[in-house]
Amino acid sequence: MPQIARLAAATGLALALATPVLAQSTPPTALNGQLNWSDVIADMTVVTHERTRSAAATATATGNAASGDTTGGLDARSRQEMSGSARAGARLEGGDVRYGSATAQAHANTLEAHTAHGDFNLSAAQFAKGGDAEARASAKIGNAYTLEAASAAVLNSATTSVHHGDQTVRLFQQATQSATAVTDVDACCTGETNAAAASAINAWSARSSTSTVMANYEQESWAGASQATTDIYQGRAWDVTAATSAASNSASVANKWGYAQIHGSQTSHTDVRADTRVTLPDFAGSIDMSSHGVGNATLATNVGSDMMLDVTQINTGGVEASAQMTGASHDYGEVTLSATAIGNEVYGQVCSQCGDAALTGAASQNNGGHIVATGRVSAGGAGYIVGSATAIGNSATFFTGRTTGN
Repeated sequence: MPQIARLAAATGLALALATPVLAQSTPPTALNGQLNWSDVIADMTVVTHERTRSAAATATATGNAASGDTTGGLDARSRQEMSGSARAGARLEGGDVRYGSATAQAHANTLEAHTAHGDFNLSAAQFAKGGDAEARASAKIGNAYTLEAASAAVLNSATTSVHHGDQTVRLFQQATQSATAVTDVDACCTGETNAAAASAINAWSARSSTSTVMANYEQESWAGASQATTDIYQGRAWDVTAATSAASNSASVANKWGYAQIHGSQTSHTDVRADTRVTLPDFAGSIDMSSHGVGNATLATNVGSDMMLDVTQINTGGVEASAQMTGASHDYGEVTLSATAIGNEVYGQVCSQCGDAALTGAASQNNGGHIVATGRVSAGGAGYIVGSATAIGNSATFFTGRTTGN
């Protein structure tokens, strides 16, 4: 499934240097300050008619967006505050279409930075208060060869990447509101259907190679809820994928060929719910469904060098993951369903390729929320059915090996 198109520079673009600076002894500097206290709304409806070859509906709503892409390094300082709501709705409606898609994305604050052949230093803060983020994508059509629908709602989002340069990040994210993502598919018959919904309160993703990483992040989510729902109904279907994920705080750091030192603090007082529902009166092929809900999550990996990972997590919100499938197959279709709910999760992995590498890990986890995972499958005539439900209060995994697999 193609990813939802990345936000470039929407409301108030940050100062970004477009010309590489090669001769300076110090990297260029970008300073960004953004305050949005009003609602932002994006709404798109595409109506198809018979014999339409391709149709796509896309909607993106963002309160504050900042981006930078440089060669030669960058020093960046950023502060973003959103007090309004962000709402995005994308609808694909009508008759038959060969290739159809609907994608909706809503953010309160987004920050994206990419550098190459130079050091990257970032100090950033994001605040979301006063309004929710809501994304809704729906596809209601007749027949299609391929049908795709996806929604994503995140209050505070940051993405950083560095190639051939050190990465130093100090990040603070705080939110008091809710994030809701809903994807709805209602069609007659399709050759392939892919549907997904994802919600998060605070999220940070970092990638780097040939880099020394020094990261310190703090994520706080107070009250509100993170909710994602994927709902599919089709009269006849082949090869259906439905994936739903909901999180309060999420951090992911992946580095290669350089030392990594990561300190994280995640606090969630937010209820989390991921819900996947699929109804197929006549299906064939492979039907894959998943629901994943987590209060606090940190994933850190390093290839070829040592890593130190120290994370503190506190979760008091309830976490629920539910997946349900109802249908019948006249061609021995295959069904796989999973529901996973986790209060706090830490995963650290070092791959010691091309030499020895060590992992030093510490995790302090405190969960006080109810963790519930439920699944149900009713599929007559299926070739095989595999269902799993997993509920975990606290999970910490540290792995060192000579392969990149788990």
